Amino acid sequence: MLTPLFSLSQTNDELIMDLRIPLADLSLSEFLIEDDTLYFTAPPYYLKMKLPGSVYEDEDHIKFEIDSGNLKAIMAKTNPGEHFNDLDLISRFMVTPKANNTQKVGIQILDASEEAAEGATEYNWFAVPFDHTVSDAVEDCETAIGIGVIKYPYGFAASKLGLFEKNSEAQLVLDLKYADFVPPHKRHALQREALRGHFYKDHYMADYFEKEVVAPAMDQSIPWTANQQARPEFTDDHRHRLTVLATHPLPLLPPIQSSDDEIVDPCNSRMSIYLGLVDLLLAYTYDYRVTMGEHNCESGWTIKKVSGTLSWLEIFPNLQTVVLTFYERALTYPLIRNFELCRSVCCDVTALLLHENAKGWILFALLEIRHMLIEYPGYYFYAELYLDDYIVWIQKSARFVFHILLIAFG
Repeated sequence: MLTPLFSLSQTNDELIMDLRIPLADLSLSEFLIEDDTLYFTAPPYYLKMKLPGSVYEDEDHIKFEIDSGNLKAIMAKTNPGEHFNDLDLISRFMVTPKANNTQKVGIQILDASEEAAEGATEYNWFAVPFDHTVSDAVEDCETAIGIGVIKYPYGFAASKLGLFEKNSEAQLVLDLKYADFVPPHKRHALQREALRGHFYKDHYMADYFEKEVVAPAMDQSIPWTANQQARPEFTDDHRHRLTVLATHPLPLLPPIQSSDDEIVDPCNSRMSIYLGLVDLLLAYTYDYRVTMGEHNCESGWTIKKVSGTLSWLEIFPNLQTVVLTFYERALTYPLIRNFELCRSVCCDVTALLLHENAKGWILFALLEIRHMLIEYPGYYFYAELYLDDYIVWIQKSARFVFHILLIAFG
């Protein structure tokens, strides 16, 4: 059976579901709601999903509109005026078969209880990072390579291991060399050391004085800042990816770090996942401004180069390290290098975290980043390394944490 592409929207009194079913045999179709679970079948399509809120289940309160392979189902809300949150996060609503017998060790699929459990926690966004010198990092890297058995994690939630040893082609696109053998807490020191050799002061000063170069990027409007109620416009490609990833298992997440902990091990803290997300959003928003909202063939390179997460597999210990890394890399590598532009990008991300539909916009940005990286030669492995996990995780993450992060980031 095929899973149809679908989207959800609402009015004050109704929940609206749009289904793309061009191949459907509607004479054999069935649409049923039972215990807030929707069942739809029209061969060859089948969909089972949990509804985002309570609607009337009887046929008298459901209307259908059919037009050229599209089916619109209009369901009356049980409580008129109730607002259903996060309608763009369609993967979280889909009910998929559980394959417990084939589930890999160390992999779990998060459920709705994850959000409630994490929402009560406050993170220490300004925790003290580890203090390691560049010489220590280089020495440890050489030692690990010599021994040949010590490997260190990277990727979403520090859950990947040994990927670059098996795929030497993927290693070529990283700025971090010998990625499998460099400890996570020492990558930042190596990243900053490499940065010093690439900063070009004449380029920076030229962009500072030639205001016309940076003016279009500074004047570019950002869609989530114009309207606090606006929703992103997901394409069919986006919805297809969300449908495919509905069965994607998340790795076992690290524990939730207490706000009382002053020194944090980034590899063993869930806070690092949020910090990596901020890094990705900064890089994405920078490219959005520079390309004036029309991402181009070089956008994948720009986002990868500005992001410490993507270029150096950094696992950040605190928020100030994320912001510092963004400023340093955005003023060193891309075509436009301007301090005020970086400040505007930070304000944009602050507005994104503040947005009423923050998770929807973040999900949209992650899907766009994934597409741009897949399109750029050699960057396909970032989907497995980060983006697929982030796309699934953001739909199940705690809304409360984003408000706390906003306060710290602002």
